[in-house]
Amino acid sequence: MRLRLNGRYLLIGLLAYVIFLLVQFPAGQAYAWWKAGPGAQQKVVLTGLSGSVWRGSAQQALIDGQRLQGLEWRLKPWTVLFGKLEIDYEIRLDDGFLRGSVAADPQGAVAFDTLEAKLPLAQLPLPAIVALQPAGVVNLNLQSVDWNGEALLSAQGRLVWSGAGISLLQPLQFGDLALTLENRDGSVIGELSDAGGPLQAEGLLTLKPDGSYQFTGRFAAREGAQSPLGQALGALGRPGADGRVQVNQSGRLAALGLGSGPR
Repeated sequence: MRLRLNGRYLLIGLLAYVIFLLVQFPAGQAYAWWKAGPGAQQKVVLTGLSGSVWRGSAQQALIDGQRLQGLEWRLKPWTVLFGKLEIDYEIRLDDGFLRGSVAADPQGAVAFDTLEAKLPLAQLPLPAIVALQPAGVVNLNLQSVDWNGEALLSAQGRLVWSGAGISLLQPLQFGDLALTLENRDGSVIGELSDAGGPLQAEGLLTLKPDGSYQFTGRFAAREGAQSPLGQALGALGRPGADGRVQVNQSGRLAALGLGSGPR
């Protein structure tokens, strides 16, 4: 029994030592070897690399066409012993940033201990809705975000869309909108509110652990139904007695391009 336990500790120690050697490897040399290999991703280009695989930085990065003004990371190598890899990171954009602590496992699950961001929408590659040309800045301040590859299992915090607006034949300004997230009854609940701008908005978003979602909201233009914003809202439905347009939407996150759907 003692020999078996000693062998186990020896194996763990050897694995920890190998991890230590790997993470001390220079980041620039590791990147050069990776780019020369058959599995290299041509959509990822890093320049100005310094530091090590464990703790390093890149002055600029180009990832799938999105240019980043800086990238820093710090690995927590001991987390590999628990079947995951945890990284502290900071990404810099023009007039924006993204930083936090994230852990990932081989099954595709991702957990953010913290997630902070300032994302100017005009600089981001957006999906098909880009035809609406969204404007403004999205600010994130989230904790305990848990994504299993198919559904958002946990999230707490706040998303604020500052200077929100879109261009739909003409520019439409919404003002500031906020989505407050919390965990409730096994689901992630998001409460939508406005800050008194042109768009009056309130809603409830429910994200279930099976990857489905449901949204119910009410919207109105503070300048009235005949304003450009009010007329645009009329395309969503007929206003009720209170002058607000009711919106009900449900489905699966996979249908929105988020996650892979049921396995």
